[in-house]
Amino acid sequence: NNMLSPFLSWCATQGIITPLTLCGEETSYRYMKIDNHSLSGDILRIPLKACIIDKTPELLSQKLAKERDMGDESIFAPYINVLPTLDASENGDYIGPLSCMPRFWDEKRIEVVSDADGGQLERKLIEDKRNGLDPWAHACVTSRANYVLGHGYAMTPILDMINHDSSISTSARVDEEDELYLSSNTSFSAG
Repeated sequence: NNMLSPFLSWCATQGIITPLTLCGEETSYRYMKIDNHSLSGDILRIPLKACIIDKTPELLSQKLAKERDMGDESIFAPYINVLPTLDASENGDYIGPLSCMPRFWDEKRIEVVSDADGGQLERKLIEDKRNGLDPWAHACVTSRANYVLGHGYAMTPILDMINHDSSISTSARVDEEDELYLSSNTSFSAG
């Protein structure tokens, strides 16, 4: 499809390697899956130069917003173009895949949930509030970024699209050439 092809080509030029297949449609969730075999060992190799990295989630949010604002001038444009969207509608409500996060809910929805959860949602919304950060970038970082030991928080192409199954044991390592490897210690099957 129109967004995935440039992204997959970009991944290849960045040296990203995985036996997984990227699935998804233009406007929906994108995910990785295994085709027709079982797999264990390395399931992803990604040079850190292909990641957007910074010391804190807040700084990473600022960096991601800056890269997005650069448009096609950003080396990360093909990756940014496949990240979930968050747009404002004419009435000011947020729409797009990231709008399902509670921080983007309208007051009525928050009230309905808050009445039934003993105040947990309200506490989370207070913790989650980050004035001055781009809402889209902050939502992407808080929902997709990972911590790379010795490097900081990272928006990591492909890794952020892998569905996680808690019964599958995985480990990550960064080698001396600054390449991140994700490995599965458990064999898992197609799907």
